[in-house]
Amino acid sequence: MKYLRISLSILMLLALLPYSANAYTPIIDPGHGGVDGGAVSSSGVIESALNLDISIKLKYVFLFFGIEPVMVRETDISLHSDGVSGLARQKISDLKNRVKLVNSIENGFLISIHQNSFSDSRYSGAQIFYSDEESKHLAELLQSNIHEQIDTENSRSSKPVDSRVYLFKNVERPAVLVECGFLTNPKELMLLQDSTYQRKLAVAIFSSYIQFTSGNF
Repeated sequence: MKYLRISLSILMLLALLPYSANAYTPIIDPGHGGVDGGAVSSSGVIESALNLDISIKLKYVFLFFGIEPVMVRETDISLHSDGVSGLARQKISDLKNRVKLVNSIENGFLISIHQNSFSDSRYSGAQIFYSDEESKHLAELLQSNIHEQIDTENSRSSKPVDSRVYLFKNVERPAVLVECGFLTNPKELMLLQDSTYQRKLAVAIFSSYIQFTSGNF
C-alpha cells in the first residue's frame, strides 16, 4: 500500500504536465499470445501471460487519467488470420496483422511488452529498445525511471532495436520494445509474477510516456 500511495502522488503530479491528447495514440502490444507463448521459464511460466498481465495493468493506468490506449490483444490469443495453419505460418500471419493494426492508427506510438531470456541465469534487469530517433527519447526516459523507481542495481542502457525484429522493421510509427526482465533469472522471475511489481512497471511506463509527450526530457 505504501508504494501505491507514493505512485498515486507521482501520477497526480504528472497529470498536471501539459500533455496533449492529440500528440500520440498509445498502442499497447502484449507480445506473443495464443499458439505462440514466447519464452518459457524452466518452471513453465509462459512469457505471453506475463506480457498480458503487465499490459492490462498499463491499460488501466492510462484509462485512469482519461487516455484510451489501443490494445493489440486483451486475451490469450494469436492474431493470425483465419484459415492459416501451421505454427510457423500462424506466427508470420500474427506479426503481419500486428503491423497492419499499428500502421492503421494515426499518430500511433507502439509500446510492445516482452520478457527476456538467456542461457546464463545470472543476467537480469529490464531493458528498453527503440525504433528511431523519435522513440529514443521515450526509451531513455523509461530506462532511467526504471533504474530510479524500481531497480537501482539495473545499469542497462536503452538501445536501438535489432533491425531483424520483424514488427519493428515494418511498423511506420515510433515504437519502444520493453523487455521487462529475464524469465531465466529465478529472483527476477518471482518479481515478474508479482502483481505489485507488475503495477510498478506499468506506472514507470506510463509516467515516462507522460513525461515524453509533455516534452519533459
